[in-house]
Amino acid sequence: MRLSGKRLLVVGASSGLGRATALQAAAEGARVCFASRRVERIEQAAREAGNGAFAVACDVRDEASCGNAVARAVQEMGGLDGFVYSPATSTFGPIEGVDAAEWRKVFETNVIGVSLLLNAAIDPLSAARGKAVIFSSIVIDDSPPRPQQASYVVSKSALERLIEAWQGEHRSVGFTAIASGDTITEFGTDHDMETLVPIVQRWGELEYLYGRMMEADSVAAQAINALASPETVRRIAITPAFPEGDGSLDSHSAEFEFEQMGRTEGDV
Repeated sequence: MRLSGKRLLVVGASSGLGRATALQAAAEGARVCFASRRVERIEQAAREAGNGAFAVACDVRDEASCGNAVARAVQEMGGLDGFVYSPATSTFGPIEGVDAAEWRKVFETNVIGVSLLLNAAIDPLSAARGKAVIFSSIVIDDSPPRPQQASYVVSKSALERLIEAWQGEHRSVGFTAIASGDTITEFGTDHDMETLVPIVQRWGELEYLYGRMMEADSVAAQAINALASPETVRRIAITPAFPEGDGSLDSHSAEFEFEQMGRTEGDV
């Protein structure tokens, strides 16, 4: 029960990494506010979590919604000891095909939403000397970047600098970036499969993939470790272990990863 008595707001808690983190936090003794656009899902997840968990609607692309979500969480719990952010979206295709609306959507979801929520949450987090855990991605460590996912890579690079900026100006809060490798979530499944398959196969050919994907619970466990640590954990990078065998990657590995992606549902 490493989080016993802690008050935690998890944004993007309707699925994927957010949901897994929120459920694990509740199991570790935290009282959790599940926040997402998909209210029916987070209401069900909060019932599953127990321990006084509750659901609050939140659209990370809307400033008023972000402020209201934080205010309701703080009012209900009497403060805030922890904040977790998991929403993410991406475009897939040539960089020259990404239009202004798509760039805005990606940055509003992957970067700006974090600051909109922290604008409202930083005072209660500072008062509690709390923790903020934000999910990033190992794609920013790939060089050159994975082809045909430019908006995501650029936004996640900006996100990690944003986290550093928040840490630099707010030393009483411990900020953690978790750079996650490919994980089975709903991410990407709202896109056309015929477009995605050759892109993912190309990533496999370039050895950006590991031949398997992680379960969300494995990644969420690292978020719990950061929240429970008495010290500030600045960054965690977690990648899939290679499958049994010689560890080589080929197009079949890429196809298997894509099949895993396809059997799930986006984290936003």
